[in-house]
Amino acid sequence: MTTGLARASVRARPSAFAGVFSVLVLSATVVTASVAMLRTAAGIPEGEAREAVSAMGAGFTVVTCYLSVFVIAQVMALTVAARARENAVLRAVGALPWQIRRTVATEALCTALPALPAGYGLGCVLAYAWRDGMAAHGLLPPGVPLTVGWPPALAAAGVLVVTSQLGGVLAAHRAARARPLDALGDAAGARRGVTLTGVVRGIGAVLALLGAAVLTAVAAAGPREDVGEHLPLVLLAHLVGVGFAGPAIGRAAVRLLAVPVRLLTAPRALGGGAAAELAFAQARAASRRLSSAITPVALVVAFTLVKLAALAVVDEPSWVDLFATVLYATFAAFAAANTLVLLSAERRREVALLRAVGAGAGQVLRMLVVEAATVTAAGFGAGAAVALAVTLPLGDAAGAPLSALPLTTWAGIGAGALALALAATLAPLPGHLRRAPG
Repeated sequence: MTTGLARASVRARPSAFAGVFSVLVLSATVVTASVAMLRTAAGIPEGEAREAVSAMGAGFTVVTCYLSVFVIAQVMALTVAARARENAVLRAVGALPWQIRRTVATEALCTALPALPAGYGLGCVLAYAWRDGMAAHGLLPPGVPLTVGWPPALAAAGVLVVTSQLGGVLAAHRAARARPLDALGDAAGARRGVTLTGVVRGIGAVLALLGAAVLTAVAAAGPREDVGEHLPLVLLAHLVGVGFAGPAIGRAAVRLLAVPVRLLTAPRALGGGAAAELAFAQARAASRRLSSAITPVALVVAFTLVKLAALAVVDEPSWVDLFATVLYATFAAFAAANTLVLLSAERRREVALLRAVGAGAGQVLRMLVVEAATVTAAGFGAGAAVALAVTLPLGDAAGAPLSALPLTTWAGIGAGALALALAATLAPLPGHLRRAPG
């Protein structure tokens, strides 16, 4: 039963699983290229070049695995939440928790399997470009052959299977544990007040931030030359806390943007009547739904700020530093875009309801622009706070002080985050508007 349900779900929601598929392809691409570089390093004579390439390949693989679990869990959680009514019906007619979990895990596996060949092929292309770029900058001896073979494919397969299953299990946890009547209430939008999930999120946020503070203190107390190596781990620990606190951050952002939201959703702007009231209610209720997109945006902002601060104090940044900055910023931006597109794609019924009660296309557009601005403000604020929390105690020792960044860089990152949020949020809108209202 679970296999059939999983296949039917993937076929019924290709747009939802396209986000998971694209992230898995990106993960397989980076893992394939990283393992290929590790194998290539084995053929280099002993020396600094071999150690540098080996350390870089291992580092890329580890961070990619972490980001894969993190991002896939986010996207799978959205996909599971989008079919809350279906899960509620399954629980009501007798489906057991393990069957819900197995269905979600099977869906993740069905998405991961076709992602492997695509990621492996792209990873080979990336590995050749990586090798040629390092050789052109004198980081590799000339004429070093690139070694790919089966080990990168096996490593990518292992990463895809493990990360997809972990992400699926994390995403299915709430749906599987819910009682049938509670599940039906959740699907109908009947949840109110403080929930167990909210309490768990709050505890997780506190524990993650405390752990990040401990890691920061340990790194600051250690040898100065090792601080740079510990900086990514400290950064990721803070971002885990941001992930747990996503709904709270979203609610705070909505409150801070209350004045511009009211201006953009006032009856005069929307044409009055039920459309204006419904649009304003949607904007106020967006904090929980949009919280899933805040963490990837915060990841983009925090990582970019810290890496650019490190590059700003270096006269001639190495090809490896630039490559790492572009690669991980792209990974995080891709995750944020996937999340926002998925959130917007699931708004078809809400958009149809707005159109049915009299809202025009421009009015719906303004509402979605407000939501994109909310995500940008919350993600940029959280990312900047994480970057400051990491670099204030460790930045000088690691060679990454945020004071080295000019205001134009901050503005550019903010503008980039807003452009990303707007493009991803508005991408499904033409399809929604082509449907007849009602």
